[in-house]
Amino acid sequence: MTSQPANRYRPILRLNDLLHPIQQRERAIEFATLDEPIGPYPDYSRLWTSPRMSALFITKAPRSTTRLSEDAYLVLIKQRVNWMIQSWVQTTASSLVETQKMLEASLHCCGNHLIEEPILDEDIDGQANNRVTSSKQWRDDWAETLIVTSDRFSELLSLQGIKFPVQSLDKNHPEFQELLNLHQEVDLEAWLSLLYS
Repeated sequence: MTSQPANRYRPILRLNDLLHPIQQRERAIEFATLDEPIGPYPDYSRLWTSPRMSALFITKAPRSTTRLSEDAYLVLIKQRVNWMIQSWVQTTASSLVETQKMLEASLHCCGNHLIEEPILDEDIDGQANNRVTSSKQWRDDWAETLIVTSDRFSELLSLQGIKFPVQSLDKNHPEFQELLNLHQEVDLEAWLSLLYS
């Protein structure tokens, strides 16, 4: 008579094992997507950029996002544009009206006259509305226009020949600090000139 070993292997049952296959797939998709898609952009701790035209394409990424899909990248680059617009207004002491004119001029310089630019809301007295909520929506609208509505950004991105998903870089990467400095140095005006040059 053979005896059974006292400590038999017992598999650990995980929540995912109990789910229906459709639920398992939905749960996998949930964990595969970019977490923190909207967040404090300046606090993101990872970077990604293309080998060429780095100043145009560089973006920060959340700590947990080691691989970027193209959709996730577009969300992040729109956050970067939003952040650059906000930084421009704060550091140059430009009014929203002046910034609006600069953005419109850049958009229309290359024959993009058919693209409808975001409108800056005005109060009853005719002055530009500087409230945070309206300016955030205005910045979001401009980011959407520059990255998605205008074909210029997607054309330049496709010319890079990048195969998504791509690996983002963390602080241990040898070029991280140099790329971070580049990210911080490129302001809205410089970025627009790169986009429409």
